[in-house]
Amino acid sequence: MKNPVLKFLYLLWYLPVLVLSTVTLGTICVAVSYFSARAARFLTNLGWGHIVLDPAGVTLRATGLENLSKSEGEKGGGFIIYANHSSLTDIPTVALATKKSVSWVAKASLGRIPFFGWALARVHMLVDRGGGPEAARQMVEEATRRLEGGEILAIFPEGTRNRDSETLLPFKKGAFILAKHTGAPLVPLAIKNAGNIWPAGKYWPQPGAIRVKVGPPLEPRPGEQLGELTARAQTALQELLSDDSW
Repeated sequence: MKNPVLKFLYLLWYLPVLVLSTVTLGTICVAVSYFSARAARFLTNLGWGHIVLDPAGVTLRATGLENLSKSEGEKGGGFIIYANHSSLTDIPTVALATKKSVSWVAKASLGRIPFFGWALARVHMLVDRGGGPEAARQMVEEATRRLEGGEILAIFPEGTRNRDSETLLPFKKGAFILAKHTGAPLVPLAIKNAGNIWPAGKYWPQPGAIRVKVGPPLEPRPGEQLGELTARAQTALQELLSDDSW
């Protein structure tokens, strides 16, 4: 947005709407969570997703959504969505593209953000990366309970925003430890152009279109080593990102 007048008008509209809506929605979500965590999760995902993307003029185009239904399986258990991460728009993008009551696995520091972080801490999963073996054990137990209860977990296994939108960073192993421990399917979800719309270091997004493609689920194989599963999952997501046909 090169025109300074248009940029000023855009910020005059977007930033106050984002702040006011986040405060309001965060307060509502915390209150609702005492009655229904699932309803509160729905609000934080879809409600906040629309708050972030719609006023900014960001649109989505999603393909491969039939792979989400394939992942649910016959046993009624949950599954793990893992996606590349280049932008602050990635969370609302995954939420709005899938339209699922996704439970986010995020770093504990996000829970300190006023209103948004408070709602995140109430209904999602925050992980203390420096908490040692006990924190890791508690995370696995909580995630296992949620997956066995049919919930969907979403993780960015790169662990941080990646400024290179073409090549994935090495994956952290948390999502794949959970998949091996529970047998839950892993669903790759590729996001394109989000890093251009809201790159790291910028305070607001630009209008534009984000593309999403969901790949076929990956089932952990009997006897498969953790490193092998992690590498197979990273290859599947990298192939989705490198595919220019969508």
